[in-house]
Amino acid sequence: LLAFFAMVTILGNLLVIAAVVRERYLRTVTNYFIVSLAIADLIIGGVVMPFSIFLEITNDVWIFGSDWCDVWHSFDVLASTASILNLCVISLDRYWAITDPIAYPSKMSTGRSFVLMALIWICSAAISFPAIIWWRTVVSAPLPPHVCAFTEDTGYLIFSSLVSFYCPVSIILFAYYKIYRAATEQTRSLRAGCKVMNADGVNGEVLTLRIHRGGPRDPEDAIHYARAANSDSDGESPSHGLHQHITPQPHKDVRPSRMISRKWKHFAISKKLSKVAKEQKAAKTLGIVMGVFCICWVPFFIANVLYGFCNLDCIAHPDILLPVFTWLGYINSGMNPVIYACSMRDFRRAFFKILCCFCPGYIRFR
Repeated sequence: LLAFFAMVTILGNLLVIAAVVRERYLRTVTNYFIVSLAIADLIIGGVVMPFSIFLEITNDVWIFGSDWCDVWHSFDVLASTASILNLCVISLDRYWAITDPIAYPSKMSTGRSFVLMALIWICSAAISFPAIIWWRTVVSAPLPPHVCAFTEDTGYLIFSSLVSFYCPVSIILFAYYKIYRAATEQTRSLRAGCKVMNADGVNGEVLTLRIHRGGPRDPEDAIHYARAANSDSDGESPSHGLHQHITPQPHKDVRPSRMISRKWKHFAISKKLSKVAKEQKAAKTLGIVMGVFCICWVPFFIANVLYGFCNLDCIAHPDILLPVFTWLGYINSGMNPVIYACSMRDFRRAFFKILCCFCPGYIRFR
């Protein structure tokens, strides 16, 4: 059963990486972070899981030497930390994309995304490899043979749990709360046909921008709208003054050029709605990924902190619970590709194209 989980993790994350490499339409900044997450999950499935399976089979008897034990633990901490840090950056990326879509392309370019990914892996390596080396140098008693032990230092366990899980999860929850509020407000504004916003450089006034069919018909009307909004002197809100100072304009013939302009406006609004819906869909899918991640890893990190404070005295049945919590976190690495396939049409289409390469010609044609 555990070997099946390991194979699903390896094949699923290889499929994610191959999909982004093969398909040009998947090469976006967010998907680059998803590839980085898939690499971390691939390390868990290909390096960490097999030796953990061996320990389960042999009842914690280690025959691969103390050096590989240290490397194996380091890869475990490296991949787990990289996973949560990648999810943290993905949440910030979705937050910037939804709250500030105009400045998002310049704020999160491809070059900056690669720099962020490099920082993620450098930070994860700094938490994992040097800590294990330090623990080996300060350990006092010699370790028993055929035992792959991990550090029991309280300071390191608490510090690694904070950096690898609790702080990133706090950032993720805050970012997704802001994403939910911003997405709800944008959808309400676009469907209502107007958006209330602060006008920078206009004495901090609040302007109501109409993006629907109730707006001015030509530039002269637009100027009249703006002057009416900014010349409010009765102590009323600018948006209220906007409707108080406007006089009805005489009906004008709708020329073909004006009809075309109006159609283009409606097309632009529909395009904005489609873009916002797509961003919200991606945020929802990645929110599911992060929610599943938290559910799978919270028991392990709670037990990890308790283990740092009171060893195994405050954990009931540690010989059963600790392996279960550990494997629950490992299994999470194989669930992300399933979530992508079920929730994101682009990934699902790319997965089918890759898998159908191994099918007969008739099925590929269909």
